[in-house]
Amino acid sequence: MKESTHPVMRTTIISWNVNGLRQRHRMNQFLQVFRHNPEIICIQETKSSEMNIPADLKEIYGYHSWFAPVKNGDFAEVALYSRWPPSSVKFGFGGTAFDDEGRVIVADFDQFVLLNVYFPLGVAPADTMDHKLAFYDAFLSYIMTMNKNGRRLIICGDFSIAHTDKDVFNPKKKPSRQVGVTSREREKIDQLIGLGFSDTFRLFNNQPGHYSWWPNGFTLADRRNGWRLDYFFVNELARYLVKNSDILTHIEGSDHSPVSLEIETPDDILRNVSVDKT
Repeated sequence: MKESTHPVMRTTIISWNVNGLRQRHRMNQFLQVFRHNPEIICIQETKSSEMNIPADLKEIYGYHSWFAPVKNGDFAEVALYSRWPPSSVKFGFGGTAFDDEGRVIVADFDQFVLLNVYFPLGVAPADTMDHKLAFYDAFLSYIMTMNKNGRRLIICGDFSIAHTDKDVFNPKKKPSRQVGVTSREREKIDQLIGLGFSDTFRLFNNQPGHYSWWPNGFTLADRRNGWRLDYFFVNELARYLVKNSDILTHIEGSDHSPVSLEIETPDDILRNVSVDKT
């Protein structure tokens, strides 16, 4: 068989719930994730509107940046850093009641569409389970439409759900009513998988004991009993791009570890590489 001569490039995407972008910045903990030289970084839970984010975090050399808008007083914002500008960047699912919560960035890179999502916790009094499940329903409806349009889809973020007992430390001691592991929540990820999406970490590692979130686990010494809440999912059209997926547990600062995805795409994705702001 003749080998393809079409050049490809390796793209690294990192997703991280920072639990407060300004705090990570003040403690000199945020920029460490850039040392991995990722092409794209997706951030969740900035806890800050764009106007309050320091200028040096908006102008990181070599990267364009986008911050999802939120209403005054809301701090569920997500952010996106990329070495090259997408064809389009949208916020929210479009026409839903959740679009002004600052939880969703949709970036179209032509070769694939990337969704950076911070899913609701569903924990009272700040949130409710009904809100969380309704958000998931809006998300699944949006994904179903995008899937039917024949696009390669990559979804990342803090899903606020440990999908299976493998994703929870000592699951037998977790009551079924505990938020994050209830059957109603887990069924939402089952529905996503039913649409043809794959949990990329599980493509390479199907063993228990791998977590991305720990209660109060801001340092390595505190990280014992964890849950896996942070994921990359890809649809069937994008699955062949996936070369590796991992949890970067060595990075401290947040109570979440970053998660990473490596893909290979034709190099024409870099058609407009630029570090200049427009």
